[in-house]
Amino acid sequence: MKFPGSLLACCGWLGLLTLGACAASPPPAPATATWPLVAPASLGSERIVNQVVRGAFGSRELTFNCVVTVKDGSMTLVGMNSLGLRLFTIRYDGQSVQSETAPAMQGAFTPERLLADMQLVFWPFASLEKPMREAGWQLSEPTPGIRRLRHGERLIAEAHYGGIDPWSARSWLVNFEHRYSLQIDSQAM
Repeated sequence: MKFPGSLLACCGWLGLLTLGACAASPPPAPATATWPLVAPASLGSERIVNQVVRGAFGSRELTFNCVVTVKDGSMTLVGMNSLGLRLFTIRYDGQSVQSETAPAMQGAFTPERLLADMQLVFWPFASLEKPMREAGWQLSEPTPGIRRLRHGERLIAEAHYGGIDPWSARSWLVNFEHRYSLQIDSQAM
């Protein structure tokens, strides 16, 4: 995927600012995945997508590029900063999660949390609803373009979609339990 020069420059500055912010203040305690992960094959298709992910965690912000690959029953996420340096690699085969993270990212997030967020936003409702319900969660889509996850009476997370196909549009996720939000701009490769 090619980005316009001004977007690359902006991402470069954001990346440098983010690294500076990480060095200046300790990251918040990592959040663990609380809802179940589903098998990557439950997506029902293969995907390779490039994403620009912007996260807001209180007063901190983080922007990174992420290549998401779902193929042959596994899911791989590769995150890079604006300079193209690898921040993390996460692999999930439906049974276990393996990850490698750069020192700058350690403690900032957990691989399982990022996998769970991506599945909540991008997997088909039908693939998620039953496993969520069986684990005590309620997944709903009250109106087109909105997905909600509840545990008991508490609203835990909400996703919003800027287009019919989230894999080629902008999506947003707000995690109310862990107090962060993600803006995800996706484009198929």
